Amino acid sequence: MLERPLVSVILPNYNHALYLQERMDSILNQTYRNFELIILDDASTDQSHEILEKYRDHEKVTQFLINRINTGSPFVQWKKGLELARGEIIWIAESDDSCESNFLEVQVQQLGGGSISVAKTLKFNQQGIQGEVQHPVFKKNVEIIGNEQILFCPVLNVSAILFRAPELKEIARSQFSTFQLIGDRVFYFEFFQHKSVIDNRETIAYFRKETAGLSNLKEKDLDYLTRYFEEHVRFIRLAAKKEKGALDQKVNPYIHRFFKRVRNRVSRKRKLSFAYLKLYCCYRGELIKTKFLS
Repeated sequence: MLERPLVSVILPNYNHALYLQERMDSILNQTYRNFELIILDDASTDQSHEILEKYRDHEKVTQFLINRINTGSPFVQWKKGLELARGEIIWIAESDDSCESNFLEVQVQQLGGGSISVAKTLKFNQQGIQGEVQHPVFKKNVEIIGNEQILFCPVLNVSAILFRAPELKEIARSQFSTFQLIGDRVFYFEFFQHKSVIDNRETIAYFRKETAGLSNLKEKDLDYLTRYFEEHVRFIRLAAKKEKGALDQKVNPYIHRFFKRVRNRVSRKRKLSFAYLKLYCCYRGELIKTKFLS
């Protein structure tokens, strides 16, 4: 008989009452039954608590934590879930997403002795399926996530991923939860870098895209865009330090790439502001800093 490893399902929720019942059903109706469910709510202000309360004593729920004060970052909840998880395999199931009932069954089979399995991912909303998500890691038939992928976020939806649980000491020294905007990118780097990745086409994860969302920069103000750029600079510096010189030649292209992404979303009027001048000076300073360090 094949081993049935315990899967820790981490459900981080904030104000997704509208989609929460669908998500809970998609988790609890899995054909694979050896899992625990860790429910984490980050002080929701909608009806989420009423929905979640029905599951407090469910046999699959091993942790039920409701924050009194919002943490301001979903990645703090991710880290808390990892610290609480007992399973050897992890699934971070975002509270507005969904999946097929055989998701865990097929993902565990595909994972085998590997590190990461990514399911076929479809975008959906209340109007239905909106197309397939093309995860950057698979665009060049990559089997190992390496330094050549550093310019891109390798996987666009964490709910599509099943992965081996990191050791507690790895979780303790991780930095991803200190990033408010790009914590997922940092998370993938800290835990998935140089690990094997499987493109699993045998089951489906559904990635909800009702609105533009946080990842869309078109409507963000200059303060947000500045923080976005600063987080990317902090990330590439962290990554370069961890890789001990292997990323040195990629630091400035990375900084330039994300400054350009910000610059292209700032109006002509806002480019005349002191705040934008300060951002530009920061960008130029970072490029000079890299040359000085190399």
